[in-house]
Amino acid sequence: MDVKILNSETVTHPPTWCELDLKALTHNFEQLQKLATKNMSHSLGVMPVIKADAYGHGMLQVAESLSECGCKYLGVSNVSEGVNLRVAGFKQKILLFESTLVSEAKDIIEYKLTPTVCALEMAHALDHCAHQAGLQIPVHIKVDTGMGRLGVNEDQALGFVQSIQQDCPNLILEGIYTHLPVADTDRDFTIGQMRRFRDMVYSLENQFITFSYVHAGNSMGLGDYKTELFNLARPGIMLYGVYPLEDLKKKIHLKPVMTVKTRIIFVQTIAKGRGVSYGHTFKAKEDITVAILPIGYSNGYLRSLSNKAFVLIAGVRCPVVGRVTMDQIIVDITAVTLSGNTPKIGDEAVIMGVQKGATISVDEVAHWADTISYEILCSLGNRLPRVYHF
Repeated sequence: MDVKILNSETVTHPPTWCELDLKALTHNFEQLQKLATKNMSHSLGVMPVIKADAYGHGMLQVAESLSECGCKYLGVSNVSEGVNLRVAGFKQKILLFESTLVSEAKDIIEYKLTPTVCALEMAHALDHCAHQAGLQIPVHIKVDTGMGRLGVNEDQALGFVQSIQQDCPNLILEGIYTHLPVADTDRDFTIGQMRRFRDMVYSLENQFITFSYVHAGNSMGLGDYKTELFNLARPGIMLYGVYPLEDLKKKIHLKPVMTVKTRIIFVQTIAKGRGVSYGHTFKAKEDITVAILPIGYSNGYLRSLSNKAFVLIAGVRCPVVGRVTMDQIIVDITAVTLSGNTPKIGDEAVIMGVQKGATISVDEVAHWADTISYEILCSLGNRLPRVYHF
């Protein structure tokens, strides 16, 4: 396998960058495997979700680390992601969550990807291409039990699966799954989903239609719900060291994988009464010292963080003042100077991570931006240079 991975010894540091701890990633994967064994009576393991460039962590690098841990199944969003993994040399089973276009059937067959099927048109196209290639291919059926997104409606699922079994002899019904949209906020609804899905699977079994893989457990589903039906878990956010719910910290110990750092590029004094950044949404109530950091919304640092966020400089929380601009933010470092330190150009600042015992978590950044940790990871991870630690 020829996967090029750059680490901290081979990369010249840009002024702003992401650091990815691959040891933390493998730790999280191993912990998730243990949790799956505990919460699923017939666990076949964990299928890590590495779509969206592994939530900004780098899909190929993450897949390489997971492969070294013995990972046998990977979950991605679309054909393009699956093809990239195959071209890079990965041999695991690869499930596509969004393979819904008939025009993609040929690539799915050629690159030996496992498609999700929830429309008969796609099933027939896959069957036709598989027949032409002289193959039988595995598919997973997605059933909508409450997400309201992709998936055959649960009321139509029995007939849908029977139609595929009868009309598509070149498709192997390998898996069936659903998705849990409110596992973190509505336990009763989620348990109802799981029961209805169970009843549907049992109805199929009564028709002698069985599946090797039955799954629904995203990070929250895996972490907080026990089941005797599901045998494959597909965690995403927890793989990267983020808890979808604080209570899960009692059940599993995860380590954050991503840290975001930058360096001070300018320091100046702002006199009392002066405005800062576009629109002067912040005006100094007294003389303050500010540092300019080369990160902005073009780097994935959201504009909604203006006048709300903090960064770490010399282990001190320093507020972002004024509006976040395209390439830079302005940070009040007066508290650092009052502590006896004198920040200077080139000093390191931590946007997200740990510095001298102080921490800024991705959940905090998401809270300040009025969004979710998923968006923060994807925004920063996909727009900043990455440095990998092994």
